[in-house]
Amino acid sequence: MPYSAHGDWTLGAEAHLRHDNNVGNTDNSADIVEDSIIGARLSVFRLFPIGESYALSVGGDLSGESFHRLSGLSNASVGGVLTLKRKWGLGAFAPWARAGFSIARSSYDDDYRSVSIYRATLSAGRRIDERWNLWAEYAFERRAAATQEQEVPGVSGDAYSQDGHSVAANAEYSLNETLFLSIALSARRGDVVSTTLSEERIDAASRAIAADPTFGPDAYAYKLLGTTYGLKVGINYSPTPHTLLECGIQRLDTRIGGDRYTKSMPEITWNYRF
Repeated sequence: MPYSAHGDWTLGAEAHLRHDNNVGNTDNSADIVEDSIIGARLSVFRLFPIGESYALSVGGDLSGESFHRLSGLSNASVGGVLTLKRKWGLGAFAPWARAGFSIARSSYDDDYRSVSIYRATLSAGRRIDERWNLWAEYAFERRAAATQEQEVPGVSGDAYSQDGHSVAANAEYSLNETLFLSIALSARRGDVVSTTLSEERIDAASRAIAADPTFGPDAYAYKLLGTTYGLKVGINYSPTPHTLLECGIQRLDTRIGGDRYTKSMPEITWNYRF
């Protein structure tokens, strides 16, 4: 949650354009589907100082995404967040730690994908000097979706609910007052949902299987336990004190037993804080 020194209500707006070269998270070239996504977010938050070291932030947001090809994945979300932050000292170079909890509801055009999202985070960081800013985060996320009709006897139809633990390390390097570079390394262990266009390609070790008509009448989603490693790099430009333009690309490598799949997601994001 962004920091507001005087505790005023703050409004934020965001728009982004992203391309995903493997929307269905599959390792089979015949099943790979690409798509471009346009999204927007409107947020409001407020900070309440507690003593000299702590600050409580509360806020909420409305957001939505529109998929160009897979219209069933287009969605709208509403959510709220609560965070508690502590700083050890004054000024921009004081170390800090933060704990947060958020809850959101995302409704998809294909309603069977609609999900409630619960997320808890612990993070800490410090600005080392005028150029380097470092922080790290741990998160647990629970995505609760409705259980679908059972497709295979003895195998659950709850293919769209997911649990996952993730860690990330982030660094920013300022080239000057308006331009800085960013890099993030991440790892996630938890449920992975893949979609195949042929029932014959469903992994025998699937924890859940459900029909996935968003990708076609014969498509199926299956859930497995996997590990995802990520790298994200970007360049960020702030033309005004309230505006930030971000250009970046994220690369994800997911490993499920002896199988693996990758995806790349270039993205342009514009942020404005009132």
